[in-house]
Amino acid sequence: MNLVIYNVQIFTNDDNNTILQEHAVVIEGSKIKDIIPDKEIDEKYRDFKKMDCHHRLLMPGLINTHMHFYSTFARGLALQKSPQNFHEILSELWWKLDSALDLKSIYYSALLPVINSIKHGVTSVIDHHSSPNAIEGSLDKIEEAMDLLGLRGVLCYEMSNRNGLDKCQLALEENARYIQKCRMEKEQNADHPYDGMVGLHASFTLDDGALKRAAELSWATDRGCHIHVLEDEVDRAETKDKFDRGVVIRLEEDGILGEKSIAAHGIYLTENEMNLLSATDTIVVHNPQSNMNNAVGRTNIFRLMEKNILVGLGSDGMTADIKLDTRAANLLHKHDLRDANTAHFEVQKMVLKNNAKIFNRVSGQKVGRIEKDYLADIILIDYCPPTTMTGENFWGHFLYGISDAPVDTTIINGRIVMHGKQIAGLDEENIAAHARECADDVWQRFAKL
Repeated sequence: MNLVIYNVQIFTNDDNNTILQEHAVVIEGSKIKDIIPDKEIDEKYRDFKKMDCHHRLLMPGLINTHMHFYSTFARGLALQKSPQNFHEILSELWWKLDSALDLKSIYYSALLPVINSIKHGVTSVIDHHSSPNAIEGSLDKIEEAMDLLGLRGVLCYEMSNRNGLDKCQLALEENARYIQKCRMEKEQNADHPYDGMVGLHASFTLDDGALKRAAELSWATDRGCHIHVLEDEVDRAETKDKFDRGVVIRLEEDGILGEKSIAAHGIYLTENEMNLLSATDTIVVHNPQSNMNNAVGRTNIFRLMEKNILVGLGSDGMTADIKLDTRAANLLHKHDLRDANTAHFEVQKMVLKNNAKIFNRVSGQKVGRIEKDYLADIILIDYCPPTTMTGENFWGHFLYGISDAPVDTTIINGRIVMHGKQIAGLDEENIAAHARECADDVWQRFAKL
């Protein structure tokens, strides 16, 4: 598409948080071609389609760096007994739910949060999937749901020994197949919006052979690993008991860590373990709402960032709207530390800068800025600031105004996915009806596990 977006306030998200007035963004194909003063539009781009934004806010699309689409059908699910700790939350809810999924329910469990992502200005998602009774082709079903609306993504399948050696091997093969599929797609189209990683559950559910095979696939394909790390003390205790090593040293020795690998959570990291993550340049993703919901604790984002670890923000399946986790992160650390002045800079950096760096690092795709040659992943928000908005105070506007403002238009890869708050050609009522049918089937299977 060739498009000029004008009469708009532009938050570029460059290093200086530059805000441009009376400037237009020019999109050609999938990329940002130019940023010019409004007065030059007719002279330079007379034949391009025009979009008058009535002085609303244009900014880069938001990014979610740790998501579980398959958690959708947990909504409203009744458990036979209340879990008393994190391990029981896993065994009584998540490990039963993922075992109840089939390929059809995988598709619909992804499609609903894909729609909500688009509606809330999220244009890129790094997802982590599990469905041990429907492994082969599962990542294709997630991509199919994402591709219906063009949501950009990096996908992986969760390896684990908890369902036996055969299914752990099938999980490895699903990762390998999907990574190769994406590689072939990118050879045909450099702007192909999907890629793969090597997914793993957590150290305490993976034997040494599984870690070794995952590392070999990671090295062979130059794709990082995506693994849960010390979300709860059970990870440390069971890893030590089964393998007589600490979690992070084990992952480092077996080749799982590295600059393209994501360690989700990291709540119970020791100082030495943080140093090891820093030395290997491993990414950490903080998931505040999920951590509060599971009552597992708070990631020390401050110490991690002091050690130059790239720390991002994810929702861990709690929501498709990363703005909700943004606000939760801002409040959680203030409340827990009883310091109203903390977290402002760190959360801003995680959401606006680091999430884009993470996505770029693991996928090679330039997203997260309104800048020439970046991919045209852009959102238009119904926000006309009631006070002066500058690069210095933009984050205050984001937390207390922009986060509550509706997203009017979502553009991904240069394609207008939503405009005027409407997703053209999408029958949401029908989709929800099919999703409920799938959920009923999933819940019946769940009850038998």
